[in-house]
Amino acid sequence: MPSKVPGEKYRYIAFRIEGGSSFARSDFLSALLHDSRGTELNDFFRITVFEGDFGILKVPHKLKEPALSVLSSMTSVAGTPCKVVTLKTSGTIRTLKEKYSELIGPEERD
Repeated sequence: MPSKVPGEKYRYIAFRIEGGSSFARSDFLSALLHDSRGTELNDFFRITVFEGDFGILKVPHKLKEPALSVLSSMTSVAGTPCKVVTLKTSGTIRTLKEKYSELIGPEERD
């Protein structure tokens, strides 16, 4: 993700990976980079929280829709079939961390 542009607004997207398996952050990142290649989203995102089958993605607000599209189109992570379901979008990460605190480990809460 490029350095912050003055006045840039971000959106945070909470998502869950359904597929019966827990995934490594690096495996999910690789799959997301692969699926976002050639789209508007490209690599303009950051995974701010990731806990096996739950995560929060940070994207510039203008790329929220392309990010939702890429997430919903993902069909596998590390060769394992799965489906990514978006749960909620917010303008602040705090809102999502509070709402989904039971899914986030203590090291990711701060």
